[in-house]
Amino acid sequence: MSGDIAIRVRNLRTQFGNQVVHDDLELDVRRGEILGVVGPSGSGKSVLLREIVGLDKPTAGEITFPYFDEQNIEPRLGVMFQDGALFSNLTILENVEAPLREHTHLSARLRSEIAALKLAMAGLGPDAHHKKPAQISGGMRKRAAVARALALDPELLFLDEPTAGLDPIAAENFDRMTGELAKSLGLTVFLVTHDLDTLHAICERVAVLYGGKVAALGTIPEITANATGWVKEYFSGPRGRAAGRGAGG
Repeated sequence: MSGDIAIRVRNLRTQFGNQVVHDDLELDVRRGEILGVVGPSGSGKSVLLREIVGLDKPTAGEITFPYFDEQNIEPRLGVMFQDGALFSNLTILENVEAPLREHTHLSARLRSEIAALKLAMAGLGPDAHHKKPAQISGGMRKRAAVARALALDPELLFLDEPTAGLDPIAAENFDRMTGELAKSLGLTVFLVTHDLDTLHAICERVAVLYGGKVAALGTIPEITANATGWVKEYFSGPRGRAAGRGAGG
């Protein structure tokens, strides 16, 4: 039913010159799920994310949000880019306040209190508030970027390679935070990743982009049961098997 669909992509085509990235791509993202999006380099994962959130325009096709007021969709979307994309000249607290300054008429004091709350939800305490992004670790910058993405209480959260560059312990902690936030806030999460551990740990379904389309969609067991080619190699190679064993126990 359309009421259960948060994001609907139909007949999507993305072309840059002679390069076709997406060719008649179709995808439904269910409300309340964490969907992992994987695919080889150049398959258009991050491009698809940017098109869904409205930063880029596809060559053709339609992206809709059946459950939401599409005339006022922007505040419902929270985005964390791969490098965090924090403003280097602002403190961590000011970075999280930025969406509140732009989209609300709240007082400075209330903006600051909300930003501090969002940072706490992302696992960052007051000691990080007045530091610049360059003064904290990469893992902390990613958490701050999640806090900023949550500033306006979105219902759809987009994460682009959230664990890239993190050590295994930091990546595991980040995955745990993502899962807990999604559950407690009722978020729908669109998560672009190469991290097999993340897929096994928190993603309810996985969409595999290959050859310009969604080549496979479902739970990991559903996908691997009939996998061939790149999909089979990705999930059933040594790293894929190790991630699966880790998730299983």
